[in-house]
Amino acid sequence: MREVGFNAGPDVEKYIKFVGSPPRSAWCSCFVSWVLRTGGVLTARFGKAKSWFDKAHIIWAGGQGKTPQPGDLPGYKWGSSEVHHVGLIEKWPPGVTAVTIEGNTSGGKQNREGDGVFRNWRDKRQMAYVADVISTPTYTHGELR
Repeated sequence: MREVGFNAGPDVEKYIKFVGSPPRSAWCSCFVSWVLRTGGVLTARFGKAKSWFDKAHIIWAGGQGKTPQPGDLPGYKWGSSEVHHVGLIEKWPPGVTAVTIEGNTSGGKQNREGDGVFRNWRDKRQMAYVADVISTPTYTHGELR
């Protein structure tokens, strides 16, 4: 899936509308919300990546914690003080990399802004946190609508 324009296109607009964010919003979290809900996980709909990472859901931080599983959410800070990008873990093999599926990303190109949904091989050290939403889908700060 690729954008048409900047943070736009039929699929992107579907993800953004699904969570109720304004048009042309950053949409990585919107994509995660859409995937989880269409996959049968009754969880909140978040338009902001940081919303997924509260104490009740973080299982892995800075290389420590439970081993992440497919469907868990990696959160990235990349120089920011808070998480500003989120995806879904597809595989967490032994070693330094994990396979993720992410929206509003660039598929390995060094673009600052993403332009589609891509499978990425991420260095685990890039991940600030991993959240388990599938085991505990409810959030105290999030609307289930």
